[in-house]
Amino acid sequence: MGRNITRRDFLDGVAVTVGALALGGLGGATGAHAAPGRGPGGGEPAPYPPALQGMRGYTSDAMVVPHKLRDGTFWQGAGQPRDTREQYDLVVVGGGISGLAAARFYQQEFGHNARILILDALDDFGGHARRNEYETTARTLVGYGGSQSLDTPSTFNSPARGMLDDLGIDVERFEKYFDSGFNSRYGLGRALFFDKESWGRDRFVAYQRGMKYADILKNAPMAEEAKADLARMYDAPEDWLPGMTDAQKKDRLADITYGTYLTEHVKAHPDAIKYLQTVSNGNWGYGIDAVGALDAAAEEYPGFDGLDLAMDDPDPRISPTGHKFWYAEDDYIYHFPEGNAGVARALVRKLIPDALPGHTMEQITTTRLRYDRLDRNGSRVRIRLSAPVVRVRHNDHPVRAKQVEVAYVQAGELHSVHAQHVVLACNNQMIPYLTDEISDEQRTALEYAGRLALVYTNVQIRNWTSFANLKISSIRYPTMYWNSASLDFPVSMGSYRFPDDPSQPMILHLSKAACQPGLSPRDQGKAGRRQLLATSFQEMERAIRDQLARALEPGGFDPARDIEGITVNRWAHGYAYEYARPWDPFWPDGELPSHTARRPWGHVAIANTDSAPRAYADSAIDMAYRAVRDLAGNPSDEVSRGVDGVLP
Repeated sequence: MGRNITRRDFLDGVAVTVGALALGGLGGATGAHAAPGRGPGGGEPAPYPPALQGMRGYTSDAMVVPHKLRDGTFWQGAGQPRDTREQYDLVVVGGGISGLAAARFYQQEFGHNARILILDALDDFGGHARRNEYETTARTLVGYGGSQSLDTPSTFNSPARGMLDDLGIDVERFEKYFDSGFNSRYGLGRALFFDKESWGRDRFVAYQRGMKYADILKNAPMAEEAKADLARMYDAPEDWLPGMTDAQKKDRLADITYGTYLTEHVKAHPDAIKYLQTVSNGNWGYGIDAVGALDAAAEEYPGFDGLDLAMDDPDPRISPTGHKFWYAEDDYIYHFPEGNAGVARALVRKLIPDALPGHTMEQITTTRLRYDRLDRNGSRVRIRLSAPVVRVRHNDHPVRAKQVEVAYVQAGELHSVHAQHVVLACNNQMIPYLTDEISDEQRTALEYAGRLALVYTNVQIRNWTSFANLKISSIRYPTMYWNSASLDFPVSMGSYRFPDDPSQPMILHLSKAACQPGLSPRDQGKAGRRQLLATSFQEMERAIRDQLARALEPGGFDPARDIEGITVNRWAHGYAYEYARPWDPFWPDGELPSHTARRPWGHVAIANTDSAPRAYADSAIDMAYRAVRDLAGNPSDEVSRGVDGVLP
């Protein structure tokens, strides 16, 4: 653990500079990182964002300006923006999937000659749909640093389905790209790792699918009563709500959390609760103490089969995520090697064709993107990175105005552009800091939208023989810093081939939901953000090395020898907060905060997953469609019906 590993030294993902402080103290990226491609004045090439390692995502550098706006200090001495005299038909604030999709829908609605500018605070487009690349001596490895997969595409509304068709993404082709036989071919199962700090001793437990839980936990370092409780919950659940009708059971589950259900009704041993506490983290962003019991039942968490709940029609109180599970049984294989960054890259290819040449679905992954083509004079569509927006205001009262001014920071300087229309595709909670033109009611609704804090980390390893030796493809750590570690998805597209030989370099994916048990989901998100900002890359790296070494050492893993690169994608504002019982008693009836929050005004509309609210790629696209239709004065009834948990 004390030995060095060979890697470049990064601070928050970029080389250490003083430029941001030297340029008026406005923050944002320095010139070298403001327009990836060529350096300032056409000098040395600027960094290629997908290949940067260290701390990425919402880095400290990227969040300087947003945090100054939040703290009310940005405009102190900032002066007025310099008018670039750039005029656009549309300015999009936020270059994630929703912002990029809004630009494409705008072309379809208002004409392909529309002049469009997309501004984003980060140094790469895609938002949470982030591509990570690693160069090895033999090949390039591609991994996902955020938004993971196209989840249950059979449930997509027509805007999302139509957009995928427009982009040349045929979801059925993933059935060919995804190697469904990979695990069985190598005999790979799963593993649990119990750490001595939480359980008294370290214990690695490997198991195969289909094993009884009593056998899996036979040698686990937990109380025998807990093992028996978990075995019953997984293998032979009882009716722990006896004497209740189906309706009464659902009423009870809608009023309590999964943790309460396990404690009060299953009466599970504390060790069993501790073991299950983080089982929901990856899907929800918080633990079982905050996940509603009705949602846990819909998602088939352990302990509900014995209740024999009627599943013909979903209970309307189930969250949108729960509805996905209830409605569809899609395999979880709809995944580019870079995750949903493949969708973002396809959108960029459609908007700026020469930035990503090619026409096939495979070329979305295999073609190197030209960042120097994203923001060129004369282009109909421009994407300006490292450019956080600080103000959006009409040039007159919104009812009478003809244009909207958008002010932003780039390379430490304050600029402005003007547009006929604006789509705000940033987080809802950011919008009140950008405008004073909205009502108090809308401001409150926007602020209600919380985000859950997540970290998606990719680790480049020399080979994956340790996993092959142990016959596993993933590890769950119930009580350690990183919740899980797994081999990358076995996806091959065109000339990009998944490394299916254990001797080849591999990407490991580690994830963490930063949350604090004992709080409501929204408060867990706030606590998680504070936790992430207080944790350095070095601390995260040490936890990576520690957890991989302790679990994989029996398979021959040595972190000093085998780790060749680390990219920590920090998403302090990650999953959109999704309405759920028992925390949101207004759900699902009546006017939802998201409905109020997404109201357009003047020439401005809102598109993001907070508007749904559902943290899925199809939601991002649907909300972009709705926003553009709002600008056109032709709201979409279909999308209004097809989101907020009511799937077609």
